[in-house]
Amino acid sequence: MPAIDWSLRPLEDELGEVLRAELLTWPGVTAKPMMGTLAFWHGRNMLGCYINRDLSKSKPEWMNAPGAPTFVCVRLRQQDARRALRRECVDEASFGFRSWVEVPLISRRHLEEAVRWLGVAYEHPAPKPKKRAARGKAKK
Repeated sequence: MPAIDWSLRPLEDELGEVLRAELLTWPGVTAKPMMGTLAFWHGRNMLGCYINRDLSKSKPEWMNAPGAPTFVCVRLRQQDARRALRRECVDEASFGFRSWVEVPLISRRHLEEAVRWLGVAYEHPAPKPKKRAARGKAKK
């Protein structure tokens, strides 16, 4: 069975389609499926992801509820996340990761807000998370 090209797969959501089309025009940005979402990457840096429960086989609690708007989660530096959370359209990410924010795609204005913060993530990527030590192994 051939792999699905997520840069072309219908999202059945007009604002999600516009978001994907915009981000894929940015140099070096790719879209890849990840845990039931459409993740956007710039090289090895994850910018964020588009979340639509219709794309996922499993339905984790943090996904939008049936009938609820789709949304975008953006991975930002901590200082950028604090700035973003002061904006009317931006909330803390429902899955609870620090320095991630969430923007529901309910209007053109919300879409523009999501693109704005994805642009910040593109220009100023969040630092890579520190690797955790393997369980049972002592640090030297």
